[in-house]
Amino acid sequence: MKYPTVAPITLLTLSLCVLLAVSLPACSDNSDSAAPPLAQAQSPVPPNPPSQSIPAPALTPTPIPVPTSAAPASPSQPRTALDPTPTPATASRAPTAIPTRAIPATFVPTPSRPTAASTASTDEHGDRRGGTLNLLSRQLVQRYDVHQDVSAALAAWGPGIAYSRLMRFRSGADVDLPSRAVECELCSEWTMTDDGTTFEFRLREDVRWQNSPPVTGRRLVAGDIAFSYERQRSRGAPNAALLHIVDAIDAPSDDQLRVTTLAPDADFLSALADGHSKIVAHEAVELSGDLLNGPTIGSGAWLLEDVRTDMTFTFMRNDDYFEGGAPLLDRLRIHTIPDGSTAYAAFRVNNVDVHRLRAEEWEEFRQQKPDASMLAFKETGTGLEVAFKTTEPPFDDVRVRRAAMLAMRPYDAIDEIWRGAAYLTQGTPLGSAGWQLSADELETYFADPQAATALLAEAVGALPVPVAIKVGDFDDRYRAHAERIAAELRSAGFDPELEVVDKRRFGERVWLGGEYSMFVGPIAPVASPNAYLLAVLSGDGAWNTTGHRDDALDALILAQAGEYDPAERQRLVLQAQRRALEQAYRFMPAAAVSMWAWWPQVQGLHPNFIGSEYSHWQQAWLSE
Repeated sequence: MKYPTVAPITLLTLSLCVLLAVSLPACSDNSDSAAPPLAQAQSPVPPNPPSQSIPAPALTPTPIPVPTSAAPASPSQPRTALDPTPTPATASRAPTAIPTRAIPATFVPTPSRPTAASTASTDEHGDRRGGTLNLLSRQLVQRYDVHQDVSAALAAWGPGIAYSRLMRFRSGADVDLPSRAVECELCSEWTMTDDGTTFEFRLREDVRWQNSPPVTGRRLVAGDIAFSYERQRSRGAPNAALLHIVDAIDAPSDDQLRVTTLAPDADFLSALADGHSKIVAHEAVELSGDLLNGPTIGSGAWLLEDVRTDMTFTFMRNDDYFEGGAPLLDRLRIHTIPDGSTAYAAFRVNNVDVHRLRAEEWEEFRQQKPDASMLAFKETGTGLEVAFKTTEPPFDDVRVRRAAMLAMRPYDAIDEIWRGAAYLTQGTPLGSAGWQLSADELETYFADPQAATALLAEAVGALPVPVAIKVGDFDDRYRAHAERIAAELRSAGFDPELEVVDKRRFGERVWLGGEYSMFVGPIAPVASPNAYLLAVLSGDGAWNTTGHRDDALDALILAQAGEYDPAERQRLVLQAQRRALEQAYRFMPAAAVSMWAWWPQVQGLHPNFIGSEYSHWQQAWLSE
């Protein structure tokens, strides 16, 4: 199948974006809000975010997400601090401004528990439902416009949760994580043409905007979704990459939406489900030309009730939400606490109900609070990667590349350096748990230093073999892992020399420039499967800095790109990963794992943090 060409991004634009990328998801400290990784951003992640993402370049001849990363816009009006005293809850209250001052490191929230006056209900087992769930965000929200900001602090850990999306990622006890499986939110059903390029969505008829002026509770119609998508994908918009494949959007009637794509794209529905693909009301935008200072009027499960000067967001349940009975909580309160130690202290004293833990906190908390619920969530598109330049000695010989991999012991490094908060993978972002190669199969490519030495000697004869390794200086774990790899290579017959480079030079010279023989550092922030496979792993990929050319691998990548059948796509992706590992192009010895815990009073919580998802909060409640 022939894919259309997408106009390329200039190197200057990419370089400017690199300068903005001051941190990366897998490198920063325990953060509970995340900016989307690049193209078709699915992450993150809950939470370990970059403050700005680096856009993926265009791929010729296959289409990939091509974001433009504009500098954050300034608010049209000065921001003023809100009254720190909470106001009575009203469905019509909208925020007026956002304070920008820093949060005191000593700030600790006061919990709110269900009371006799609560609106909670009781289920058939007598369990009480309701209460106020307290969450933490580690990143400040600087603006309200969900189409003009890439940060998940806004999209999934702030005012953005008031909005709905056409689709959403599934969550629940029956979802095997990680998972990019989607389901309808605003739609009731969808169909696709045989060629996979036209999607028809039938909308629910019971969706109404939240009852705040100027929208005042009118019905949400297909024209609202078309307006939102056109606004999101407008030239220069930070989240336009998610809709890069869209050719045309049409609303034939109030309850019918039609979207045509440039080519089949198996990640398209995931892009619509991403937490940044919000549906906004045109009346709210038209008040001042943007939503930088609000009003926040969505159609979601949560009404933004109050914003305090310490950047605490309080949401009340939307009793008019179209999914009957949801949300089960009375309120949701998100506290902004940038300092990691203070955030953990707030969680430890039960002032916060759900928290992302550092690796060193995980085991301590598990032993001290065995009745708490805990989740190790495999992130995609974040973590430590190793890549080899295949066009230059010594790694132009596949035997040398294989020998380098056989010399390494990734599982030991995961235990000793990452304290279990990482996993070994080829690097392709996982669309489902079934996409991950088994530990037994992965280990066949590693941890055999004797075989490494023999293969290396066969390839080059005289030992040792000099190797220059570029190392991304992102945090102590990255440097420690690189030093460990150097020691492992040395024991197998290599003579490694490490060159540690800072974040900016690593982005410009390694990710973009390909100036390396071998590198150890963060993976370029591409989190959707097609963005990685087409841009990074394909021979024609604009970010294929290893220089490999592999027709067999490219055939697998192109076949899976437009494959909508989950089982067949999984088969193709597994084959592509095996091919990449057999040829030893690149892999991730330590992809990121985020580690979460919540107190026993939190019931019904089955989170899926992929793609800045947040619908799981509306199924949770607090027991007494």
